[in-house]
Amino acid sequence: MFKIEKLDWCRGSHRTGSIAADWESITETLGFPPNGAASADGKVIDRWDFRCDEHDCAIWDYKGSHLFDQYSTFGPASVFRHLFGERYTHEVWDD
Repeated sequence: MFKIEKLDWCRGSHRTGSIAADWESITETLGFPPNGAASADGKVIDRWDFRCDEHDCAIWDYKGSHLFDQYSTFGPASVFRHLFGERYTHEVWDD
């Protein structure tokens, strides 16, 4: 069982994958809404930062991707596959 803990910020995050999901299903899966602060440049509207079994993770929209139910992810593939199944696509092949 994965334990999810909300974080205020996930440092060093970069895109390692993506999920095809809507805002509601991400919020329901994680158990909390996004952190609530859009980026200063307006490129990110919603961002969820969390720790899952000692791994810092993040989910965010980028440049309107939320309008198409597409979100970027940072964290281990195993975490996102467990949480989102086939809706998750791993995009980094060296870990």
